[in-house]
Amino acid sequence: MKKILIPTDFSKNSKNAIRYALDFFKETPCQFYLLYVNIEGSKFTEKPIYEFGTNILVELEPKAINKKLKDLEKFIMAVSSKKEHHHFTSICEQGNFLSSVQRHIEEKKIELIIMGTKGASEIKEFFIGSRSGDVITNVECDTLVVPENTKFKDFEQVVLPIDFEITYDDTTLFKISNYITSKSTHINLLYVTKSKIPLLEEIEVLQKQFAKRLSLKIPNNVSFHRVVSKKIEHGIQSFSKSINADLIIMISKDYNLLQKIFFDTTVEEVSFETSIPLLSLQG
Repeated sequence: MKKILIPTDFSKNSKNAIRYALDFFKETPCQFYLLYVNIEGSKFTEKPIYEFGTNILVELEPKAINKKLKDLEKFIMAVSSKKEHHHFTSICEQGNFLSSVQRHIEEKKIELIIMGTKGASEIKEFFIGSRSGDVITNVECDTLVVPENTKFKDFEQVVLPIDFEITYDDTTLFKISNYITSKSTHINLLYVTKSKIPLLEEIEVLQKQFAKRLSLKIPNNVSFHRVVSKKIEHGIQSFSKSINADLIIMISKDYNLLQKIFFDTTVEEVSFETSIPLLSLQG
């Protein structure tokens, strides 16, 4: 059973992330942990809610939070179509957000974090040092960022930016294969260069070797693309937009590049990203 942590603030975006997760893993047995961290400081105690099948840490707390927890339960019951495969535990606690996330990942052996975000400005904030940014930089766990209003659909086009100075081991390739479950998904390996000069022979060899290794792990159509752009992050953005990508996969070893995608651009330039989920994998 796959163990997934979904931090929530009860917002529309976090609810959308829950809906996306349920659809993404509709055929996969999952244990979902919904985590709300009250950083203001209240005391919470555990209270089982048997009819929902969860253990919710509720309080001694403000009525508003308690009501939001109940509303979240109703929302999940309404949108979950595979109740026999999906199990939920809601956690509401006091403390530091990052510390709470780290502790639950270790204690519950979390395999994936799914977080909702709102619009291009919040995606940019995500990688600058927000709570979500802290998670992706300080916690060793795969993270899926679900932009505002994004609905899950089978992945038709996936973009995987690659850097031939980085070694991608079989574990990383296996992870990719776990998330790309449809054989019809087209995987676009993307290599961004700053000039139009021909690729070095060594790079061409590495390109073919990587494509071959990936095809052995994933029975999908894999193609290699080269984009010329003075800024690598702009090349990734323009290419993803041009093919109507459904998902961008980044490897954690490329975190500096991940930051640049959002650091050096305006909100308008990255606005298309509001419809493209981004999956950061630990390499």
